[in-house]
Amino acid sequence: MARFFDPHIHMYSRTTDDYVAMAKAGIEVVVQPSFWLGSPRTQVGTFEDYWEHMITFETKRAKDFGIEHFVCISVNPKEATIRPLATDAIEPMKQKYLDRPNVVAIGELGYNLINDLEEEVFLKQMEIAASKDMLMMVHLPHTNKVEAMRRIEKILQNHHYNREKILIDHNTEETIEKTLKLGLWAGLSVYPVTKLSPERATKIIQKHGSDHIMINSAADWGVSNPLSVPLTAQKMKSEGVSSEEIEKATLYNAYDFYKQSPRFTWKP
Repeated sequence: MARFFDPHIHMYSRTTDDYVAMAKAGIEVVVQPSFWLGSPRTQVGTFEDYWEHMITFETKRAKDFGIEHFVCISVNPKEATIRPLATDAIEPMKQKYLDRPNVVAIGELGYNLINDLEEEVFLKQMEIAASKDMLMMVHLPHTNKVEAMRRIEKILQNHHYNREKILIDHNTEETIEKTLKLGLWAGLSVYPVTKLSPERATKIIQKHGSDHIMINSAADWGVSNPLSVPLTAQKMKSEGVSSEEIEKATLYNAYDFYKQSPRFTWKP
């Protein structure tokens, strides 16, 4: 049976039936980055309760279905413009959550609307990640991804971050080349409407190869599929992509990225 790693999925918004289906499909390990609640937060405590839930309850829930579960902690870009709430949440995040078991990265970071308020929170969290030598998962917005990449490139030019520890997620055809050229890891989210289909993800792999590229579902509150990784593997196989390339894009590249964290304990 094929084995899979979903390096970006929001299980907070998924059901136990999803876990059953994922386990049957061969998904052995997932990483859950910080997300938004579906409605505006009203206090810092809601961040803390959410982070605690992911680290403890969700990790146990996944394990009950034979799936290893790891976490990325952050103030998500969608919640980064609220002042003072977003900035007030950063200090307890740093002091109480980033060094917890199963916390393997700071993320999602990055842009939603692409504005200076978002960038302020983005940069604050990047600095924390760098100071702790942690991995970063960066979110490209649903629209205007090229502008977001332009800003990210400028940030990287002005700061000496370890690019081998940065994952740029939600790439499409218009950003993948830049992400790889900058020496970063690239996530391809197979998700209806705003991201990629299995067909489009397959064509990107065929054009650019699989080095430093990983497939994920980004499954969340919206119309999405927690089986996107195995479904894309199936599509790649039907289009003649080699087994080696498929395994790299759906298992081993994500492993190679996350194993840089000392708290990532799963091994293929």
